Amino acid sequence: MLDFQPLAIDRLSAYRQYYDCTDALGCEFNFVSGYLWSREYPLRVALYDDTLIKAYYRDDTTIWGYCLPAGKNVKGAVEAVLADAAERGQAPLFCYLSRKERDLLEALFPSRFAFERSYDTQDYIYLTEDLAQLEGKRYHAKRNYIARFYRTYPDASFAPLDDANRADALRVMELWCAENGIDPAAHGEYAVLREALEHYQKLGMRGAVLYAGSEPVAMTLGSEISDVCFDIIFEKALRGYTGSYAVINNAFAKTLTAYKYINREEDLGIEGLKKSKLSYYPVIIYDRFEATLK
Repeated sequence: MLDFQPLAIDRLSAYRQYYDCTDALGCEFNFVSGYLWSREYPLRVALYDDTLIKAYYRDDTTIWGYCLPAGKNVKGAVEAVLADAAERGQAPLFCYLSRKERDLLEALFPSRFAFERSYDTQDYIYLTEDLAQLEGKRYHAKRNYIARFYRTYPDASFAPLDDANRADALRVMELWCAENGIDPAAHGEYAVLREALEHYQKLGMRGAVLYAGSEPVAMTLGSEISDVCFDIIFEKALRGYTGSYAVINNAFAKTLTAYKYINREEDLGIEGLKKSKLSYYPVIIYDRFEATLK
């Protein structure tokens, strides 16, 4: 049986070397996000012949899905995964496969797997320039929201995340929970964000806080996927401040122009979230697939 271990914060750069790709766009390359969300979606890793294997666990400690291994011996690691699943008495499922990973698995094991597209887990990827400039007719409504926000709150300000305002970023989440009738103590995302803010420098994360006067009304936080793509892991804004989502999105994008792309992650199958992501006109819908043995 493979020896899967929880992700360790001090080993994130070591994990990343197995996925070394300077032009990566997908979230599978972002171990910062994987580490943070592993408290909610238990993710563990194992090594086989200098190849990294990721597996997602259920609460009962059974594995519900494996990611495609990455490293020196992908074929051997896939065979090790199949043996591991058999020892556990489970049918192996490969999850969160990108199109490139799907094609690689098919090439290594022709006609062995059946593939199904996973629409709820596809990444939405945008040109940073589009989000920063909001040019053209299609972004007219976004520009109007931003203008309305600044007319309503002429004393509004935007500040990059630092030690002085990270408590304000967490305060936005607390106020967002209150708006939505959620108990922060029982809300998994709140705990994940709190840890991210505690370790944001060690994790190499960047973020920002938007204020209306002295009140924090929106926050964002993310990390680099590659030299060309930045991942927005958290973004929260208060409904009571109309336009705050559009403002934090646009203002933060203007700080990320060193990256060609921004990945705003999946929609989780939530129709409202899907509609919101599509309203910013992604240039890439980064497909995801699941694979099962035929």
